[in-house]
Amino acid sequence: MVTLKPVAGEWGSLHPQLPKRFSQQVKITMGQIRSWPTAHAVRYKDVRIANVAVFPYAVHFIIEADTVIVLAVHPTAIDPNKWALRL
Repeated sequence: MVTLKPVAGEWGSLHPQLPKRFSQQVKITMGQIRSWPTAHAVRYKDVRIANVAVFPYAVHFIIEADTVIVLAVHPTAIDPNKWALRL
């Protein structure tokens, strides 16, 4: 399970509706990943990335057998190689 509260809360300081919109967009992205996980290319170490619409975040995930494992919802402004070092 992915916890979005810390990230969503950051958006609340800009506008009270943004945390809800952020969570909704991440859920939509997760649904797209569930429906067609291989639509996203492998970027590094078997990790695929799906961008979250409207917000500067991306979902980093891997596919193992028939299971999608979400590793992170990561800001796109940060170098993805820094995230790759955590694997």
